Amino acid sequence: MEQLRTYDPALVEAIGAKSTSTCEGALICTVKPIPDDDRDHVLDPRVRATAAAKAAMFSQRAHKRGGMSLSDERYRPDKVTPDLTILPIEQWEQIIPVGETHRIPVHFYRPETLAPQAPFLLYLHGGGFTAGDERIYRNRMRFIAEQSGALVAFPEYRLAPEAPFPAAIDDACATLDWALDHASELGFDPARVMVAGDSAGGSLSCAVVLKDAEKRIASCYLVFPGCDMSNLDELEAYPWSYDDYPVIDEDRELAYGRIARIERSCHISAQDSLYVQGKTSLKDPLVSVAYASDEQLAAFPPTVVAVSEYDYLRIGAEYFAHRLTAAGVPTELVTYKGCDHGFFDLFGSEPQSEELALAISQKLRHLA
Repeated sequence: MEQLRTYDPALVEAIGAKSTSTCEGALICTVKPIPDDDRDHVLDPRVRATAAAKAAMFSQRAHKRGGMSLSDERYRPDKVTPDLTILPIEQWEQIIPVGETHRIPVHFYRPETLAPQAPFLLYLHGGGFTAGDERIYRNRMRFIAEQSGALVAFPEYRLAPEAPFPAAIDDACATLDWALDHASELGFDPARVMVAGDSAGGSLSCAVVLKDAEKRIASCYLVFPGCDMSNLDELEAYPWSYDDYPVIDEDRELAYGRIARIERSCHISAQDSLYVQGKTSLKDPLVSVAYASDEQLAAFPPTVVAVSEYDYLRIGAEYFAHRLTAAGVPTELVTYKGCDHGFFDLFGSEPQSEELALAISQKLRHLA
């Protein structure tokens, strides 16, 4: 259904063809370039247009509401994407128990003809722990299921502030437990399990790995993850500066605006955090995996950390990738040049989003 894309599909292939990989010690560093602009430190032209549109939307909403509105964040029809699948995909919703306290809906996707011993993906969505739903992610999950031949599970975990820490983590862990308990009837290989997530979902993915004492997870794929959600004013482990984001003059306002939107959310205490609400420290490894111990990190499975060049969270994610490598975990750091936080949401509108979905699918297919 290539007519649903707003870009030439050849751009997706160009990203892969132009990618380069180097090693920093044992860390594999892969750079995914802008497919149709060879300049350094520029916004991808599609990201530039989207960033300008978002800046106008956020300004209009702030003027209308008088500030940030959680309901606006939860209602995001601009994030609903086209269905790029060609093959039939089975999709259903299962209500699963989380302990003895409550139940949550989990959405499943798989090819109509699931191969024996297929891989399994638990995908945890982003949205700052307060927003995000299946409608926004549906077509990416369908596409990954098609391209990987995997069974994909997407839990509608509880959101803050109604359900603060550790509710989302409990729901994610319960989904993994339930799926593994039903692996035979669901048709996947319990030895071929990947956990993945974007932004806040990356933080949740790491929390699931930390709590998986049985080490049942074979792979982890983090997409512009929130590895350090602590207060920007209290950074101790590594420095952060706008100097880390070189950009040409004409793109600076838009690029820095996108960085600042995430940065502002990190100037907050644990007590004021809608997610944590004072129930733990912002440096709790279950919230900010960058502060996990060496022993905790050594238990991680092989991990991919994918970051955007113009994302506030990039510096913390890079620090985490280096710590994983130092702990002996096979790790790849993938940098999408010219992109900002949340580009994965622009499935069908930005070629990097489709390329990323294909990269996740390839990792799934080759899970041992």
